[in-house]
Amino acid sequence: MRYFLFINHPKGEEVFGVSKERENIFKEYIKRVDILETEVVIRDKKYIAKVDYTAFSNLSNFDCFNCQDPCCADNPVIYESNTRNFILDNLQMYNNITKNVDILFEMGHSLEETVKSIEEDKGMVPEQYEEKEISLCTCSFKPNNESVLCSLHSMCLQKGLTSKDIVKIKPTVCSLWPIDIIIDDEDVLYITVPDDFTTGFTIEDYYDTPCVNKELSMSSIFRRKNPNGFLEEDYKPVIISYGETLKQSLGNKFYEDVKTALLEKELVFDYEFKEEETQILKIF
Repeated sequence: MRYFLFINHPKGEEVFGVSKERENIFKEYIKRVDILETEVVIRDKKYIAKVDYTAFSNLSNFDCFNCQDPCCADNPVIYESNTRNFILDNLQMYNNITKNVDILFEMGHSLEETVKSIEEDKGMVPEQYEEKEISLCTCSFKPNNESVLCSLHSMCLQKGLTSKDIVKIKPTVCSLWPIDIIIDDEDVLYITVPDDFTTGFTIEDYYDTPCVNKELSMSSIFRRKNPNGFLEEDYKPVIISYGETLKQSLGNKFYEDVKTALLEKELVFDYEFKEEETQILKIF
């Protein structure tokens, strides 16, 4: 078994491999919960998916603008051509936000060398600068001295692109984080969300993830670092707060099937879906 969203991670199996211990915990968990079987479409490829659908009623608040946790701490993938081409087509805007081109100039690299690095290097910068001079994820940027945001997402919003465009340009793992997807040897996907019950096998630690852990975000320890944002009333079920992202990343069938199952169980209600602004289109 492998962590599906991390299969293309630069560090390979060290990151995407599911340990035997976690695999055993996962298999025991799957036996105990209600599972919805559906179809997902990721990067134009169809998969059978078994969804721990009640987890999508868990409360979440993706308040990236007020978070000081380094979610974008490293390069999560070997970047796809659609990401590279978008950056090359908008190189000045990209540099204005990230300062990456200027940094490489300061390190003695020409424009031609910088363009070639974006085209060919795993992290779109020469390896010796990854997570060093070009700190955190190559595509990250800091709009202030506190939060860390995604330059790709911000550029898309500045250009007036759609949610569909954003999901196409960003790595899938970044769009869907912290949703967890495990793929088995038969290419079946198992989809869940980190919580008290799943954190024994999910790649992300629920107890360190405030966007899906309201109790953590209300704690004094968290508030010492993050005095603003993460308001209790802004926590909504994942199916609602991430609705548009789920549609565009996993397909409308996935979204509708999970939504219907949650409504039938009365874990969510119709009136909750009347959101005026979706998470994916929020502007800093």
